[in-house]
Amino acid sequence: MPAIAISAQTRTKAEVAKRYIESKYLRLKQEEIDRRRDFQALDKLMTCMSLSAQEKSIIKNDIFHREAEALRQQRIGLSIYDFESIAIIGKGAFGEVRVVRNKQTREIFALKKMKKTEMVYKNQVSHVHAERNVLVAAASPWIVQLHSSFQDASYLYLALEFLPGGDLMNHLMQRNTLQEFEARFYAAEITLAIESVHTLGYIHRDIKPDNILITRSGHIKLSDFGLCRHLGDLSGPESAVELSAEVGEGRRSRQLAYSTVGTPDYIAPEVFSKAGYTETVDWWSLGIILYEMLVGYPPFFSDSPAMTCQKITQWRRTLIFPRDAIMSEDSEDLIRKLLCESDSRLGLNGAQEVKRHPFFRKINWESIRDMTPPHVPDLADDVDCSNFEDFEENEPFYPEERKKLYRREDGSFIGFAFNRVENDPKRSIRTTLSELEGKQAKKPQVTTNATTDLE
Repeated sequence: MPAIAISAQTRTKAEVAKRYIESKYLRLKQEEIDRRRDFQALDKLMTCMSLSAQEKSIIKNDIFHREAEALRQQRIGLSIYDFESIAIIGKGAFGEVRVVRNKQTREIFALKKMKKTEMVYKNQVSHVHAERNVLVAAASPWIVQLHSSFQDASYLYLALEFLPGGDLMNHLMQRNTLQEFEARFYAAEITLAIESVHTLGYIHRDIKPDNILITRSGHIKLSDFGLCRHLGDLSGPESAVELSAEVGEGRRSRQLAYSTVGTPDYIAPEVFSKAGYTETVDWWSLGIILYEMLVGYPPFFSDSPAMTCQKITQWRRTLIFPRDAIMSEDSEDLIRKLLCESDSRLGLNGAQEVKRHPFFRKINWESIRDMTPPHVPDLADDVDCSNFEDFEENEPFYPEERKKLYRREDGSFIGFAFNRVENDPKRSIRTTLSELEGKQAKKPQVTTNATTDLE
């Protein structure tokens, strides 16, 4: 029998479906194991508290009720018609980002809208699934939170938390350079953000100032996971040309004189080789950003993407520290230990290597989020978009009316829908356990004699 030719698009769809099915049932299996364990702990605790059968039944029925309500909330399907547009704050090769308001809850979100045909045509299907999966799994203060994801006939949507402080690139464009204590603060928070991504088992691969967003309080969160890749998927090298083109897509030049739109300034040199790479590519990007914050431009900038790539691959010769740059020996040393060979780069053995560097000796890693950042955005209200660029409306926010009732998921985007609810069904039993443990701790312990006390 002659071999059946399978198109790249069909292969991608099959791979996406396979991963979705595997991850879904692995997750359900683990959730069932966790639930059974939690109920065993609950039964043991209730028996220890000498609760009656009726009291036990009331507690369990309350848990079942809360779980059912949480699951019902998760199944509610959102659509573009649940939101109203406020402003467009970003545009890229695959779509746009708008600030929107949920009509029912009045909550404000940043809605990322991506055109399906473009995602399929430019082989971005696996990337958008990876971004969605990371955001669903993430429960970190350093990663932008996903509220919901949904789709219609033409577009994919990610409703993300709105961070009104803009991005670090916008801040650098206004300041040109930062003082070292400011650069140290941002570099430390970026370090924690990279660590949180690696803990999830992913490489971000697109760490750059444009993707570092500033919260209302002035702290940072990492965004745009469209190029992230699971550490388990690094069996073979990826096309460096393809990746560098994707990374450079949509980048805003720092100054017009640099003409660096599209240049892959933050990519590690090993990405351009055929030998493969690891999560240390993200630590290289941190070194580039620290250099840029202190010097005013990235170390390998050039008038063309090709020349930038050439400078990166020849970094031993092209990495130069300007004499007029104001930086300490510690900051230069950290940059050199990040912009080096991957097998000797700080972070090779985990984020602790980076955190222990003398440049960060003044950082209290446990309480950094309680610090007052060097720059706190001045905002007029909860929908202040002044820290973002203005974009014109080129197409209507709502699709054609006939697409309103669209619910079937496209074959390339099976399992894309998600709705985060406050009352996670997994938390119901754990909340009850915590409440009962608190009551048990407050209950006075009665001892019958000194001997029992000593025992």
